[in-house]
Amino acid sequence: MLSNKVRVAIAIATTCLCFAIQQGQAQTTVVTREGIVVSRALSGRVEVGMDEMPVRRATVELCSANWKDVLASVKTDDDGHFSLQHQSGKLFYLRVSSPGLNPYRLRVRVDKRSKDDLTIRMDVAT
Repeated sequence: MLSNKVRVAIAIATTCLCFAIQQGQAQTTVVTREGIVVSRALSGRVEVGMDEMPVRRATVELCSANWKDVLASVKTDDDGHFSLQHQSGKLFYLRVSSPGLNPYRLRVRVDKRSKDDLTIRMDVAT
């Protein structure tokens, strides 16, 4: 049979462990960009913060219209750049994720006449 001191020590240790686990995980909120973004290609840069720091090794996924199926996936390079193969004129569903950042979803229409690539700005999870 355990003494009261041992029971109290186990209870305190369990509480501390649970608290430490919760503190180590940030709450994330899925951010879905309103409207449709027009880009000349399914390529661009993923950034975070006001100083536009590149997000290295972020996962950029081409998804089905319901966001459930991943059709293709790439990682950003050291400068935050990515590129996915595509066909012009179609509507594409992209999901971007990286540890510690809020997942980001956007719809993209590719138009070769557009002068811009994508710039995706992510937020730090809190």
